[in-house]
Amino acid sequence: MELLIVITTFVAAFVQGVSGFGFALVAMPILSGLTSIQTAAPLVALTTLTNNLLLCIYYRQSFDQNVVKNLLLGSVLGIPIGFLALNYLPTALMLIALGILIVTYSLYSLVSPVVPVLKSRLWAYGAGFSSGILLGCFNLPGPPIILYGSSQRWSQERFKGNLSSFFWISVAIVVVGHGLQQRISADIIRQFLIAVPSLMLGLCLGVALAKQFNPNVFRKIVTILLSIIGVRLIISGFYL
Repeated sequence: MELLIVITTFVAAFVQGVSGFGFALVAMPILSGLTSIQTAAPLVALTTLTNNLLLCIYYRQSFDQNVVKNLLLGSVLGIPIGFLALNYLPTALMLIALGILIVTYSLYSLVSPVVPVLKSRLWAYGAGFSSGILLGCFNLPGPPIILYGSSQRWSQERFKGNLSSFFWISVAIVVVGHGLQQRISADIIRQFLIAVPSLMLGLCLGVALAKQFNPNVFRKIVTILLSIIGVRLIISGFYL
């Protein structure tokens, strides 16, 4: 179990370092399949918090404070809804929903349509709100924010800086929520501490090698793997 956590964390952090996103998209479905969503959620939240803190430090001069603030305002309203779903929805239903979310996002990413420029501030609030729900429930805030970021035509540095800053602050809120609801057990803290070295190694390696990869090709490979994981989660949910 511990070895699988270490390997999953390394791969997820490497993907995040190369592409600027994807840690939770890789880690959450694998770890929730090994244990349960209720167990995986606080562990992924802790590792995601650490991961994005390191990226925030690295991209500290590349984020837009106003953009991050607008996204966070929406996210704060959505996170409690996600927590309610985590507390009261059946595990099988959540696995199926998580699988459908990942497969839908993967198919969208593979098709890669051109997202129109969304100029209104309301789009930022909406993206943050949707992200907050997914964050509180699945630790998967990425898809709405990634789609919104794609519509803004940010540079690669600005894209990574804005996403890292938003994820770090919003995930910090979620970690506090997990703590208040007593989901962060001694065993989860132990697993988190075991995962930290592989997380740092994967993240540093990903950032260092990012310029050597064609980001579009790499993202498509990761997206195909994610779609396979998503289908597996849907099947698992039906057989629980």
